[in-house]
Amino acid sequence: LISRTRLHRRPAHRPVPPRPQHCKYTLFQTQQHAMKIQAILSAAVVASSAEAFAPAVDGRRAPSTTRLRAEIGETGVSFENVAREWRCKYSPGPSGGPGDSESLKACQSLLDEFLPRLKELPNAKITRQVCGGCLDFKVSVTQPLEEHGAWAEADYGPLEGEFMERLRAIEGTSVHETQEITFEAL
Repeated sequence: LISRTRLHRRPAHRPVPPRPQHCKYTLFQTQQHAMKIQAILSAAVVASSAEAFAPAVDGRRAPSTTRLRAEIGETGVSFENVAREWRCKYSPGPSGGPGDSESLKACQSLLDEFLPRLKELPNAKITRQVCGGCLDFKVSVTQPLEEHGAWAEADYGPLEGEFMERLRAIEGTSVHETQEITFEAL
């Protein structure tokens, strides 16, 4: 049994905020954040209540294998995983590339420091993306909807605030941003 939550489309009278230059398509806009989190958490309640109907094994309830799914309006885009992305631009090194970039080295060092704590998040998968051409440094924390909803409800604390504050303090970094996106293996 799959629980479905439909995320509502933005009303026509609300203008779409400008997209960052480096991001051609933005799936979730800032105004939709609260509505999306509410939908995710509502679906999580439905899914967790379904666990009460799981068969008993040795007098204990068997863990539910139901995975939460959500759908974005009537688009046919459904997902069960959400990623929280933390990103910045780093500056190139003296050679003009990433190979000798002190700011990239500091970004990686910061991630190395936070990685054990990030891996403690429930069902989290951590990825890092680095682009040598556009000088992007990105960290994505991907979780199933239910676990991600709980973390989002806590304002991604305390990890996101601490990480982003320290990332902003790294000399040679700029355009410090966070974004929430769906993340599905197809």
